Amino acid sequence: MPWLEVSPSHWQRPLGENERMIKWIGDRAHAAGREHWSITVVGSFTLSGSLRDGKLEEKLRKAWMLLRFRHPSIASTAGADTVDYLVPDAKALEQWADETLNVISDSTTTAETLFASFKPSPYITGYFLPHTQQFVLHAAHWRTDGFGALQLLNAFFDALASNLDPAALPWGDEQARLVPSVEEVLELPEKATPEIQAATAGCLRSGALVAGSIGLPYGGDANTKPGGTHSVRRSLSESATASILAACDARNIRPLSAVHASLAAANYAGSASSANGTGHYTSTMRFSLRPYLREPFNSAQYASALYTGSYMAKVAPSNSWQENAAQYNELYAAGLSREFLIARRQFAIQVLEMLSRAGELGPPRSEVDISSVDDAEKLVSPVHHGGKDGGALEVNDVSLGLECLAKETYLFFWIFRGKIEFNLVYNEAFYDKASMEEVVDTTVEALKKGLQV
Repeated sequence: MPWLEVSPSHWQRPLGENERMIKWIGDRAHAAGREHWSITVVGSFTLSGSLRDGKLEEKLRKAWMLLRFRHPSIASTAGADTVDYLVPDAKALEQWADETLNVISDSTTTAETLFASFKPSPYITGYFLPHTQQFVLHAAHWRTDGFGALQLLNAFFDALASNLDPAALPWGDEQARLVPSVEEVLELPEKATPEIQAATAGCLRSGALVAGSIGLPYGGDANTKPGGTHSVRRSLSESATASILAACDARNIRPLSAVHASLAAANYAGSASSANGTGHYTSTMRFSLRPYLREPFNSAQYASALYTGSYMAKVAPSNSWQENAAQYNELYAAGLSREFLIARRQFAIQVLEMLSRAGELGPPRSEVDISSVDDAEKLVSPVHHGGKDGGALEVNDVSLGLECLAKETYLFFWIFRGKIEFNLVYNEAFYDKASMEEVVDTTVEALKKGLQV
C-alpha cells in the first residue's frame, strides 16, 4: 500500500515485512539502551574556497535540513504497524534539527567512542566532530542498509556544498519522495502464491547451513550482557591495493570473492582453539536489491530504504583458498534469482514468526561474517563542488559498520580513493581488540598469499 495522507500534513503507510523483521531484531536490544544492527557511516572532509566562509555549524544545520527535504524518510517514525511522516512547520523543523543533529564539542571524543555509546533514536541522527572534521550518520537498520547509508552521507555532503537555504524550499511536497517498502516496489502480493511459497522454502533452506559451522573462541558465558561495539580499521596502501586488484583481474576473480575466501581462512585459523573449530564455514552472501528494482527505485533518490537481501553459503574445511575464491566468485557473479526476489515478503514473514517463537535471535554464532559495498566511490563522490569561486568539499575517507551486540562479528570491506579498506566490528563483552586485530591481519595475509602479491 502506498503512502496516504491520513490527516492534514500526516502521511502514513504500512510497515513493510522486511522492515518489520529487521526492526524486531534491532528492538531486542532496546531494553539495554542499544539498537542491534544499527548502521553507522563516517566521512572525514575538508572545505576549500568560498565553502570555508561563514560559520560551519550553521552550514551543517542548513545542510541537515536540506537532507531531510530531499530524503524525508530520514525523519519518518515507525509504530507497531505503520511508518509515519509529519510535514513540519518552521518550529517543528527547528525542533527536529535540535533533536537529531549533534555537534560534539568534547575533543577527546572519537568516532570510535561515539560508536560505542549510541542509543536508539526514533530518527536517523547526525554527529559532527569538529576536531577530526568527521561527520557521522547513525540509523536503525530497518531504515536503510550499507549502500543506502553511504548514499545518504553523500547526499549530506552534496547539501553542505550547495549551501542552500532550507527556508526557501517548498515544504509540503515531501510525500513525493517518501520511500516505499521493498515489497511495494517489487509488487509482491500480500497472500503468497504456491510459486512464492516454494521460492520461500528454497530461501529458508540456506539457513540450515548454520548448523555445525565453525566459530571463534569468545569470552563470557550465557549470562554475559553485551557491552559497546568497537572496531578495528585497516587501510591498505595504494600500491598494495593496485597489486591486489591487478592480481584479481588477471585471475578473473572479483576482489570481494578474494576477500571472502581470505576471511574464511582467517575464521579457520581463529577457530582452531574453539569447540566449533572443525566444521564448515558458513557466511552470508549479501546483495543490494537496488540493481534489481525498477526505476527510479534503483537510484540514490531512495537511499533511505531497506533494499537488501542475503542467503547463507558454506565452504568445506578441505577446500583450498583458490577453491573458496572460485566458489564465492560464482555465487557473486550469479547474483539474485527471480525466485529470491518474489520470496522477499513471505521470507520475512516466516523468519519473524520463527524468531518470535524462539524469543531470541537464534543459536549463538561466533564466526566473522562479511559485508561489502565494493567500490564506495560509486556511492560517495570524493569531491563536491559548490560556492561562487569553485569551492569544494573533499571527502578524504569513509567508513561503515553496524552495532554488534551478539557474539557474531562482521568484517566490512570497500575500496575508496584507491585503497582497500577493512572495518571489523565486534562487541567488547565477548572479544578483545588484540584478537580482532589478529583476524584482520590474518585476512590480509591470506589475501596477499592467495593472490601471490
